[in-house]
Amino acid sequence: MDPAAARTALTHERDRLQRDLAHLRGDADAEPRDSADRLDAGPDDAVATHDHEFDESVAEGLEAALAEVGEALGRIDAGTYGRCVDCGGEIPPKRLAALPASVRCVECQRKRER
Repeated sequence: MDPAAARTALTHERDRLQRDLAHLRGDADAEPRDSADRLDAGPDDAVATHDHEFDESVAEGLEAALAEVGEALGRIDAGTYGRCVDCGGEIPPKRLAALPASVRCVECQRKRER
């Protein structure tokens, strides 16, 4: 994937992630009170707490993905985009097309996951 196409794809992905995070944060304006602080805590409080924790987990995933996209854009600027951070080899164009923020070639990713 050429750097210009990668920059476009990564910029679109960054924008989408930022919108998703803003939407999630907008829906989570009111933080649930800590159920342990209330004597009358019931099922509704448990559901609210679960929903809040779920939203926080999703937000953490979105923030991590945003960081990966930002790092990939930095690699484009540095001229190292498309090179594996482990072996220095080329990351296959098909892998970059599918996962533009990839930092490893297929073989190094396999080794890492073992």
